Amino acid sequence: MASIDGEILVLEILTVQVIAATLGTLSIGGADWLYHRGRIRQPLHALWISSSSTAICLPLVTWTINVFLGVSVISWVLVGTFAAIMFLWMYRSLLTVPSVQKPRSGQAPLRSSSRPVPPSTSING
Repeated sequence: MASIDGEILVLEILTVQVIAATLGTLSIGGADWLYHRGRIRQPLHALWISSSSTAICLPLVTWTINVFLGVSVISWVLVGTFAAIMFLWMYRSLLTVPSVQKPRSGQAPLRSSSRPVPPSTSING
């Protein structure tokens, strides 16, 4: 009977992980959509993305630590430590990324430097 209970527990954890990943992905998409349209600023965007990404990973991290260490105070402290490290690392990294700048009206978008652009005098001849 223990294997049946274990299989049900794994299915429950998998279900929670899939739900967390789906909701987290939708949340990250919403945050990016709002950020790239200028509705939210970079600090809020970084907080939102970091929180969502940490929430996506949390069920799997919790399950893994509980499987190897058992359910105890030490395992919960370890889960909290991992979650805090993930969140702070992502938040700090996202704050160092240059912010998105919208082109002003009448300005042409910047070209990618990956392709050479011919000088304007040699175009059309």
